Amino acid sequence: MEFIFICPKRNMTFESADFKVTENRGVISDSSGNKTLDAKVELNEPCPFCGEKHVYHASELPCPFEIPRSSSETEKGNQ
Repeated sequence: MEFIFICPKRNMTFESADFKVTENRGVISDSSGNKTLDAKVELNEPCPFCGEKHVYHASELPCPFEIPRSSSETEKGNQ
């Protein structure tokens, strides 16, 4: 499955399936009952825009099912 990432250096989005989930503490619920994954997501390959390997908290990643995707705005990351 591809996730959508945002390069923090260039503020540009890209898609990649080449990542790993680390520090996975499972699903947590807030006081309103909203559930989120308490984990980090690390790219296995460098960012296509700045060349760095970024690490994101799972809550920082946009949901791929909620964002309209346009091929002109999103670049395919290395797979």
